[in-house]
Amino acid sequence: MKTLLLSPKMASGWQPNIMPPIGLGYLKACLLKEGFKEVKVVDMSGLKVESIREIIQTESPEIVGITTFTEARHNALKTVAIAKEINPRVKTILGGVHATVMYQQIMENYPAVDIICRGESERTIVELFQALSNADDLRKVKGIVYHQDGEIVVTEEREKIRDLDALPFPNYDDLDLKKYKDTYVSWKPKPAAYIITSRGCPFSCSYCSSQSVWGNWRARSISNVLDEIEWLVSQYGHKIVGIADDIFTLNKARTKEFCQGILNRGLRIEWRSATRADCVSLEMLELMREAGCQFLSFGVESGSPTILKNLNKKQKIEDVVNAFAWCKKVGIKTIFNVIIGAPGETRATIEETRNLIKKTRPSELSVALLRIYPGTALWKQAQDEGLCDDSFFLTDQECMRYTGAMSVPEMLQTARGIYLMHAGLNGLSGYARLAKFGFHVLKGTPGKAVSGLLPRKRRSS
Repeated sequence: MKTLLLSPKMASGWQPNIMPPIGLGYLKACLLKEGFKEVKVVDMSGLKVESIREIIQTESPEIVGITTFTEARHNALKTVAIAKEINPRVKTILGGVHATVMYQQIMENYPAVDIICRGESERTIVELFQALSNADDLRKVKGIVYHQDGEIVVTEEREKIRDLDALPFPNYDDLDLKKYKDTYVSWKPKPAAYIITSRGCPFSCSYCSSQSVWGNWRARSISNVLDEIEWLVSQYGHKIVGIADDIFTLNKARTKEFCQGILNRGLRIEWRSATRADCVSLEMLELMREAGCQFLSFGVESGSPTILKNLNKKQKIEDVVNAFAWCKKVGIKTIFNVIIGAPGETRATIEETRNLIKKTRPSELSVALLRIYPGTALWKQAQDEGLCDDSFFLTDQECMRYTGAMSVPEMLQTARGIYLMHAGLNGLSGYARLAKFGFHVLKGTPGKAVSGLLPRKRRSS
């Protein structure tokens, strides 16, 4: 069965060609392993939605599979509709986080969608393709939703994959990996490889859907991770690696094993990851730096204990101060992630965040206006407060903001002030980076909103 696996056009404001569609790479690898040879991955993140017409006419697929992110869901759904318009017989499959959570709404309102794969799909996609090729009963395939005789059929939920080492490495044969570049932390963008070493998260932050979609934390063995890095280095020549885990350093012993493995194998790479302030130690950071860690991104979110509690962050300010001090001591650059507009946010809590930024003096700053994602506790809270309902996801609007504490203009103005304050902490170099990247970290904010963050020109009198 000739198959196209597509990553749709990104939402406005998001930069394409930052990270390859790793999930689709995994799906292709699994399908190839089981004998389904005609599978092609197409990254449309930087293309127009209408580009799918030429792609489908050229490839003539029997199956089109598309991943869905909440902000870009409309692009994915438009792509499905175009695929059906060109060939009504093509089988369309959606996967990804948004489709996993909002499958009922999608199936009720978008008839061009034939099947949805919920959650982790490496096992599901193989069983689904086997059932389709043999004309078997789809009810036997766990983790899918489909139409049958005018009804929506939801099959048994699929269990999470426990042995992640059993999965083949992602297949990137259809992609030019050199075009995916680390543009944020370097003045001159450089090609970067990305890997996922674990899935899930043991925490339940109110704004995050990781726990509801991926479940509890599960990790690959370090030997398996290092084998993939060696493969990326030898096969594609990568020297920069981004680890795309939610919390890479969650298990400190595992992190130390990773670092020691890099040193033992003589891997001369630079790498970066994301983590929490309470998941690092000075000893571990020293080893990480020795093993090539250049940047750590911390999900601090707020300098206010009240806001951290409201977000169910379960993080102490003391841990944040220590983590940034330790990183500075060992020479690892830091990214301080901020969320503006959480429940209970006030001028006083914003000032606490500003003070923490001044105290920790991070290398970089990333400010986000609090978004509401389906499947999160914040989503339920916002519904209970009458701030939103599910109908939002039937529109082409990309981002749903939480406005229970601040209006969007207030959040934008606050973000602008925080960026300028941080730039001032770093003098001319800080303002230079601000001008260079143009508030790139607010990549999910529509263009008009971003323009509201930029310094205003004075009117001539």
